[in-house]
Amino acid sequence: MPSIPRRSLLTAATATLLLLPLTGCGGTDGSTTTSTARYKLVQSGVITAGTQAEQPPFAMTDVSGNPAGFAVDLMNEAAKRLNMKVQYKTTNLQGILAGLSAGQYDIGVAGVGATPERAEQVSFTTPYYWGYTAVVTKKSGKQTALPDFDGKRVGVVSGAVQEAFIAKRMPKAQVVKFKDQTALITQLLSGGIEAIVLGGADAAEYVKKQPVRIAVEQDSLQGSAFPLPKGGDPKLLKDIDAQIDAMIDDGTYFKLYKHYFPDPVAADLIKERPNLAKAVKGTDLAPVAR
Repeated sequence: MPSIPRRSLLTAATATLLLLPLTGCGGTDGSTTTSTARYKLVQSGVITAGTQAEQPPFAMTDVSGNPAGFAVDLMNEAAKRLNMKVQYKTTNLQGILAGLSAGQYDIGVAGVGATPERAEQVSFTTPYYWGYTAVVTKKSGKQTALPDFDGKRVGVVSGAVQEAFIAKRMPKAQVVKFKDQTALITQLLSGGIEAIVLGGADAAEYVKKQPVRIAVEQDSLQGSAFPLPKGGDPKLLKDIDAQIDAMIDDGTYFKLYKHYFPDPVAADLIKERPNLAKAVKGTDLAPVAR
């Protein structure tokens, strides 16, 4: 299986509220006011997005304290093409999902696994990414298989899709839950836990910057998608999906993808977004057997 190292982990900043003007470029009409009137939003004329500061490479903060990452870049481009503005509010994964249910956000912009359980509480776009799950240990670790963690303390972010992975694939591990990835990696390095379970792309970022290693890799159980409030504006969801497909067709999606991921596009993602099949055929992004 190819490794998935990517861009350097950027230091998380204090929770911020940022208004990013995203104008012009591909909206269905020439006026921001006219286009935003088509959607039912928390704040008229602005897409309010819950995001994270410590989930590389999907959602993090750059050196200036601004939201950055693959999910953020993808959302910014989709909003720009819709002649929209995005206002980001930094929280954690649980905060994103709770905020959507409470009507505080119009969308969640992070690497959010589209699980059947979450789909009962929020609506999801079609997945925009599909990766793998990684069990990470300190660099000195010798484990190479899931049974090696039987009876061991294994950390996971509370509410993350990796909880289900541990329950299904590592049932004999002692699960320890943390509020975010910063706490997770800190406890691993200090010896408070023996391993942590992350999305593969997230894990690869820590391997680049911390004395840790990927001990085991397994295919993900689901893809990452943008969550929206259950029963919210279906047109906003449909239009964001349409803009992602348009980015696939014109090459913008792959420019962003290759900036963050060197690995081929997953076959499961191509099943979800058929336009990808033609776009990756004959390229280094075509799926490969694991």
